Amino acid sequence: MRLRAIEEFDLEWINEHFWNPNVTRFLVAVWPEPIPGTRAFLERIRASNESVGLLIESHAGEPVGVCGLESVVARTRAAELGIWIDEAFWARGIGTDAVRTLCRFGFREMNLARIALHVYDFNERGIRAYQKVGFLEEGRLRRDQFVDGRNIDVIVMGLLADELVDA
Repeated sequence: MRLRAIEEFDLEWINEHFWNPNVTRFLVAVWPEPIPGTRAFLERIRASNESVGLLIESHAGEPVGVCGLESVVARTRAAELGIWIDEAFWARGIGTDAVRTLCRFGFREMNLARIALHVYDFNERGIRAYQKVGFLEEGRLRRDQFVDGRNIDVIVMGLLADELVDA
């Protein structure tokens, strides 16, 4: 697995695989948009000094998901992590590897001191992946989101640079 810049030719794959309801079930974004909307999102990331978006790619060059660091604040050296993996690649350790690689990049190349994330309480696979990298639960936003016909909690997790489990 490797992380690389998102290119124009990736947009169709991203748009097709991101809007899978099994993927978006774990994310705040739940209403599909056409490719121009995905392109506009990518252009906002590229123009921002507060976001980095990367394609997750297999060693064979096959796209498997997208991850990034958002809300980067230089003064506090902090950012928020976001990630999604195409359903066909779930339960292979790719998410853990991508999160670890992205955090390593954030701490070593961007000089971040802290990376945070929000994860739905029922996303056990995601929570385990984050914990393997060293993320700790810092709090809970009770009944913060509405998913599958019910209100769910959102867990706030954080990782400091010296806590990264760099296996």
